[in-house]
Amino acid sequence: MLQIQASGERCLCDFTFDFYWQHQGSRLDMDATVDGISFRRMVEALRRGEIVRILGDAGSRLGSSLGVDLLRLGGRGGPIEETGRIIVDGDVASHMGISMLRGAIYVSGEIKPPLGNVVQVESDLSGYRKFVSATEVLEKSISVMEPNACDKDCLEIRDGILRDTIGARSPTCKKIRLHGDAGMSTGILMCSGLVEVLGNAGPNTGVLMQGGRIVVYGRAGDFTGVEMRAGEIIVEGDIGSFACARMKGGAVYAKTGKPVPPAKVQMPDSREQVMIAQSLNIPMLYAMMYRKLCL
Repeated sequence: MLQIQASGERCLCDFTFDFYWQHQGSRLDMDATVDGISFRRMVEALRRGEIVRILGDAGSRLGSSLGVDLLRLGGRGGPIEETGRIIVDGDVASHMGISMLRGAIYVSGEIKPPLGNVVQVESDLSGYRKFVSATEVLEKSISVMEPNACDKDCLEIRDGILRDTIGARSPTCKKIRLHGDAGMSTGILMCSGLVEVLGNAGPNTGVLMQGGRIVVYGRAGDFTGVEMRAGEIIVEGDIGSFACARMKGGAVYAKTGKPVPPAKVQMPDSREQVMIAQSLNIPMLYAMMYRKLCL
């Protein structure tokens, strides 16, 4: 077990090293240390299934992409099933568990929202709350703490906590239904299934989406469908600016929206209009008012 005395440092146990492939060490040095333990060593320990214990407060982005074998850093993609545990004897700042896929995070203190792709489950450590990936919960139908619920087909999130990256990398033909608003990057890199947001969604909804469907019953922030590869995004309200930037495939359906070229606006066909009407539970007459943003 690695034990670290921390004082609110950000990006502890961040499997992306704060997106190292973009900044090449200018933002975060993999070999920089906290209490004598490097960021690289923290991640390597978790990849081997070990425990990282943090004494004190953790900063933002704790456990980002925890349990993901990242292609950008020489991995094979997908989950690392043997991922270890993070135990925090203190508070945690915002964005805990962004795009998290495997492993577990235990926290004794307070957690600042928004959360990442995590939900609370019954803890096996007294005095700690336990969080695991919402994507793993959905895949394996893991029991979650009330007021949330999960069965073999659907994860219902009703706790009112704002979350970024909900449904990240989801590979399963199941549903996440979020009661309330979503933060940024809903459904990032999802491959299959359905994410329903019964409220508004933040920017980057469907970023890098590779399949499945996202339905937003409110509005979405800027950059909806950015770098989208496949799948469908249906938004009842406004989709913000810069929709479909660097899009490679898939489609966004909305009443209004100006996509970034080369994506363009088309009329949905009759099958797509039926899909819109059924997804949003609106009359066909209203569905005919929607437009399709695609390549």
